[in-house]
Amino acid sequence: MTPGDPAKPAGRVTLLAPDRENLSGFEAALAAGWSPDPRRAGDEAYIGGELQRLRRDRSRFLADLLGGGEPGSAAPLTTHLFWIWDGKFCGSISLRFQPGTEELPPEVSGHVGYSVVPWKQRNGHATAALGLLLAFAAKQGLARLVILCNEENDVSRRVIERNGGQFFLRGPHPSDWPDQTKLYFWLHPAPI
Repeated sequence: MTPGDPAKPAGRVTLLAPDRENLSGFEAALAAGWSPDPRRAGDEAYIGGELQRLRRDRSRFLADLLGGGEPGSAAPLTTHLFWIWDGKFCGSISLRFQPGTEELPPEVSGHVGYSVVPWKQRNGHATAALGLLLAFAAKQGLARLVILCNEENDVSRRVIERNGGQFFLRGPHPSDWPDQTKLYFWLHPAPI
């Protein structure tokens, strides 16, 4: 499916580790204007720069994606990045944590981040991907996660709530603009 195609119901959604074989789907999404960072949605300079970097050296770009960690983070951060997949590239989702604690560095906006390409949105992909990520988090021994969304993002709020998200705070986050109000939710991965 491409950006101009009508939306179809979600097929079986899976999470894939980013790999060179499927990098072309990520590239096509960037070329269509999608941003893997929802805070940079519509930022043509950022998206164009990522696309140039990918096309300049595919292997290095993939290695950087898989490198984990948050740029500028002083604390040791483990990051597991996955591509959301239904037979084609649908977006990305990541789990970020510091081993041995549920605390995160202040610049990290929650344990979970995700972005679905526009032509796959509103078909259950994000809800399914978050459910799969929670199962993965449980296998990592994580008992409680924080996930955030913008206050006005009703779609993301519903995705979180469908996966058991429990609202606990409304306010800004240091990783975003000071006037951007966030909703904070707890997620509890089911024990394996």
